[in-house]
Amino acid sequence: SIGNEGLSALAALANCTSLEQLDLSRNDFSMAAAGLGSLSDWLQAALLNLNELSLRSCGIDDEGLQALANGATNHCKDLDLSENDSITVLGLRRLSTSLQSESCRLEKLDLGWMDIGDDGAEVLARGLIGNKVLIRMHLCGEGEGEDDDIAITPAGWSAFSPVLCDTSSV
Repeated sequence: SIGNEGLSALAALANCTSLEQLDLSRNDFSMAAAGLGSLSDWLQAALLNLNELSLRSCGIDDEGLQALANGATNHCKDLDLSENDSITVLGLRRLSTSLQSESCRLEKLDLGWMDIGDDGAEVLARGLIGNKVLIRMHLCGEGEGEDDDIAITPAGWSAFSPVLCDTSSV
């Protein structure tokens, strides 16, 4: 696991403008909010054309997502946060705010295999109001088991109806 120090060291890649994909999946960033903040700062400061950032199954929590959200949504087209099951509605609220930003360039967002729940669904739906760039958001798990459920009931799914029916959004 590269942790805080490794994420901070990525700043050395600031002049690497040809980087299109960065896969940091399966690193343990559960105690790396500062490093994720450094990654966000690097994404915002560098002249990157980063298309894909994968942070799948990294143990990212709400604090880490709050540190990362602006840089990732404003400077990546495809963000994979799946399997980071420590992210709660608090972290999703920060992500939602970033999705509403006019500088958001995120086209694909993967939040699969996470316990989103109805509250998280409502927060994410609010984040899509006015968003004109996101074309795909993955919220599902795979399989039939209880552990694969993202815990969104019909009430949670209904939060997306006004957004999906509004032609000025998504």
